[in-house]
Amino acid sequence: MDSVLVVVLHALFLTLFLFSHQTKAEIFNSFINETSFEVSKTSGTCNLFRGKWVYDASYPLYDPSTCPFIDPQFNCQKHGRKDKLYMKYRWKPFSCNLQRFNGLNFLMGHIGKKIMFVGDSLSLNQFNSLACMIHSAVPNSRTTFRQRDALQSVTFEDYGLELFLYRTAYLVDLDHNKAGRVLKLDSITNGEAWRGMDMLIFNTWHWWTHTGSSQPRIIDCIKT
Repeated sequence: MDSVLVVVLHALFLTLFLFSHQTKAEIFNSFINETSFEVSKTSGTCNLFRGKWVYDASYPLYDPSTCPFIDPQFNCQKHGRKDKLYMKYRWKPFSCNLQRFNGLNFLMGHIGKKIMFVGDSLSLNQFNSLACMIHSAVPNSRTTFRQRDALQSVTFEDYGLELFLYRTAYLVDLDHNKAGRVLKLDSITNGEAWRGMDMLIFNTWHWWTHTGSSQPRIIDCIKT
């Protein structure tokens, strides 16, 4: 995966994670302390997970009200949220500067590619955000949006770039029988929908943030 997409995806993940799970800061701190993901820079390396949120008046990177792909539940201003300050922050690693996302450059660098997000609502957020950031750079470009069952796609026709979302709470198969819901740990028939992609970005359901009655109930985990 090229470095531009890596930077974009990790910036998206960090943004969505922190805004959605502010009460889980201790989990995130533990995570970054044990993570050594690094990307190359001019001198040395850069750990994308160590940094801070900084105010940037030029943000956000897109206007949700003008993006045709964003899900209604993620359009906060449309539903009456008055404050916008939370949209004015970007992630800044301590050891390097992230280059500002450029939608046109991204399109030119991924002509004819197929990129798929596989996972839950975090993947949906990432899919929406990337599509909207690209659209804001080329608002008059021809696009096609499709949705069928668990699969969504946005195609930027003038560049041949296709973005996909395969919505699934679990990467492995989930069956139902008399006992209840059963995870098949060595079965991924859904993976047939992932074939032919140039890039796959996975995310499993964030079950570890839920406790008590909100914890998902799986009766058993078996191998087929």
